[in-house]
Amino acid sequence: NNNDGSSSSRMDDPMGLAREDYAACCCAVQNLCLSLHAHGLGTKWTTGPVNFHDEFANAVGLPSSSTNDDDEEYVVGTI
Repeated sequence: NNNDGSSSSRMDDPMGLAREDYAACCCAVQNLCLSLHAHGLGTKWTTGPVNFHDEFANAVGLPSSSTNDDDEEYVVGTI
């Protein structure tokens, strides 16, 4: 929450909801990778440029960056 009691969706706000959501996603991905490893599967988590191409967004059903003005949804990484 901000000082005025509202929650911020900006990643540059250290107390914002967006940063908390990002951290929670990272933790979930790590736990998934550990679980898959325990079952004998290797994984690689990437945050590379492919995650930010409009073709990738289209392939996974997200709005393209040109139509996602509010940045409501974005790719954190790919496993």
